[in-house]
Amino acid sequence: MITVEQIKSFKEKLESLGVPVLSVYCDTDPSKEDNKGMAWVIRIKNALKDYNNLDITLKNGRTFREEFLLSLETLHPETRTLAKFAWINDKNEMESETFELQIELPSVDLSIGRVDVHYGKPYLLPIYYAFDEYDRIGVLHIYGTKWRFYEVFLNEIEEITDTFAEISSDEWREIQEHLTAIDQTLYGERNFYARQKFKDKFKSKYQNWSHKLYNRLADMLAKSIHKLNISKLVLMGTEWQLSFFENYLSNEIKKLVIGHVPNPTNADNPSNKEIIEKITPLLEKTENEEEKKYFDLVYQGFGISGLSDVLEALQIGRLQVLLLPWDFDAKAYMCDDGLIFGYLNEAQKHCNNPSEINLREYIIDLTEEYSTKIEFVKGEIKDKLYSEFGGIAGVVRW
Repeated sequence: MITVEQIKSFKEKLESLGVPVLSVYCDTDPSKEDNKGMAWVIRIKNALKDYNNLDITLKNGRTFREEFLLSLETLHPETRTLAKFAWINDKNEMESETFELQIELPSVDLSIGRVDVHYGKPYLLPIYYAFDEYDRIGVLHIYGTKWRFYEVFLNEIEEITDTFAEISSDEWREIQEHLTAIDQTLYGERNFYARQKFKDKFKSKYQNWSHKLYNRLADMLAKSIHKLNISKLVLMGTEWQLSFFENYLSNEIKKLVIGHVPNPTNADNPSNKEIIEKITPLLEKTENEEEKKYFDLVYQGFGISGLSDVLEALQIGRLQVLLLPWDFDAKAYMCDDGLIFGYLNEAQKHCNNPSEINLREYIIDLTEEYSTKIEFVKGEIKDKLYSEFGGIAGVVRW
């Protein structure tokens, strides 16, 4: 799984480079028949044929193109997308960064051989969007004495085994006894005397032991959440147990909870695949609600739309959120002073010889200058963005 430190290091490295960068995005989904047998390598090779700038000879005698293609032979991705960035360093050697991702990326044009190639200015919009806008999800699975915490990022999952490591085996047995007693009361004998018996037997434990232990568990969970920069939390298990423990979470952590999901089929030892399948509908629902919230704000008069107006607002720092379609590929016009306009006649009023640009290659620079959040939209909302807002919109700060 890609760590926060790796992302930070990658950004610092790419943003400090003063040399052209080869940026390649490729569909490597192993479930697709035409990706079998490393066929995607051939497609990348074909996509690079027209890039004569890659024929620079390196220190080892190979060309930049040859060295790049050779580096692909060591990769055997079992993921949906490959993102690779390469450049020539001051020692006349090729350096590169490679990311194998279990997601599709926005604003990647895979229409030609399912490969998107750029050479020159690093094309970072898709990978930066993945790093910055995909949430790190925490999944807490409670099943008896098996409390497990997982980190999910970019559709990859990893169990964080040290979250509850401080709890002893005796304490876990006490938890099981406590949960069993509650469970029997809830689903076993439901008469007044059974409930009174439970109350008499476990009252002191609940007050003196259980309360302290559950607070400890909540604190341990909070520490893992902060350490991993978790921004959303899913609770998995039996509903009453989840609700019971949620009461012990701090208000800060409660705000991260986006919902509860039931136990996976194999609750004793769930596979990573099972957990992803359980939480995906909830994550998609949450994402859709967030996209719709921004879209509705534009409808309600708290935003602007259309390429010309959005670009103007973006370049004076007025936009809080920029809404783009998943397949964003708009053209724009840039003047020598760096100002970007939506239409040629607008640019010509500002400068004599504006250059036509692919806006997706520059939009990251515009949004980062004023900390504007990019929100890519899919499905029905994407269709409405095109039909009603000209394919681009933004929520304003003022």
